[in-house]
Amino acid sequence: MDELAADPRPLVTVVIPAYNEALKLMGSLTAIYDYLVTLQDRYRFELLVVDDGSTDETGDIADAFAKTHPGVVALHHQVNFRLGQALQYAFGQSKGAYVVTFDSDLSYSVDHIGRLLEALSEQHARVAVASPYMKGGHTTAIPWRREAMSKGVNKLLSRVSHSRVATVTGMVRAYDGPFIRSLDLKAMGPEINTEILYKAQIMRARVVEIPAHLDWSDQSERMKARKVSLRVSNTSKLLVFASFLFRPLIFFVFPGFLLLIVSAWTLGAVAIDVVREFFQVGGSIDGRLYEAFATTWESRPQSFIVGGFSFVVAVQLISLGLLATQTKRYFEDLYHLGTSVRRRVDRIETSLTVAGVEPVERQMVAAPGLDEPLTLEVAEPPAPVRSS
Repeated sequence: MDELAADPRPLVTVVIPAYNEALKLMGSLTAIYDYLVTLQDRYRFELLVVDDGSTDETGDIADAFAKTHPGVVALHHQVNFRLGQALQYAFGQSKGAYVVTFDSDLSYSVDHIGRLLEALSEQHARVAVASPYMKGGHTTAIPWRREAMSKGVNKLLSRVSHSRVATVTGMVRAYDGPFIRSLDLKAMGPEINTEILYKAQIMRARVVEIPAHLDWSDQSERMKARKVSLRVSNTSKLLVFASFLFRPLIFFVFPGFLLLIVSAWTLGAVAIDVVREFFQVGGSIDGRLYEAFATTWESRPQSFIVGGFSFVVAVQLISLGLLATQTKRYFEDLYHLGTSVRRRVDRIETSLTVAGVEPVERQMVAAPGLDEPLTLEVAEPPAPVRSS
């Protein structure tokens, strides 16, 4: 332990989630491990392979690789819990100052790991994203329908989040270790990547991205062999719905204003006809106004119905948008506060553990700020009371 504490190189945890990847897993792990060895002059590494309930030999291969390679740990789910749970499991088991999540099929080349770590460190960021959709990034051999949908979803999420991240859904990333472990994540599937960026935005965390190359040259046949559809799945629908988390206002207020315009246009035309009829009929003012409305209703009743209905729905949508925005603000404030408290408590617990103080002897005098130096005061045990 003293030797590790004296080592100035930061520890990096590389997370590899795998589900039914027996055909390629051994080659992928070998390539990743060999690349990590080339970075040992700057970093120490641990490699966590998460077998997410695979029905083939993926778990056995991960175990065999871990036994013959130091620093590799195989984690197992008994059933398939999907990507979100696999990543949360690995985050909880990670110890690194940096955490890198990487694809087991090597659809991104291994050198992206080093580039992500450099971006995270040099730009003082909490999250670094490998982005094939930003300027300088590119893709190869991705089915056009899947690529079009992926680009569309990412563009939508990028616009509504105002994050300036071109690839919001990508998994290949590097994280500040304490930061990612402090996030309370709930997503079960691939939408966890969107959730992480959303909650990073709440925490005012700096997020950067690097140009990346997403290469599917050998993926199509493997997908067919695993009976995985290349068509748009429910995940895309979930990701589109996730955009609601970033900007609920536009999902209500924008259509509300469109309906308000329709209502104003329709009712405005009705008002013009009523005024015209008002000056064409004779009699008292009340009688003329009644006749004008009656004549206009007989000639265009649909305008009254469409205009009135559009106005009512528009008001309701705009009201719901304002309420959703207020609720979102409350949630973000509470999440920010809860996560900040959790991080402070974790730092206190860690320092007390290092100091060898038992929990029953701990007494916090003041809660330190998130970025303030941590100072601890341990209360003296009370003196025993002597009976007279």
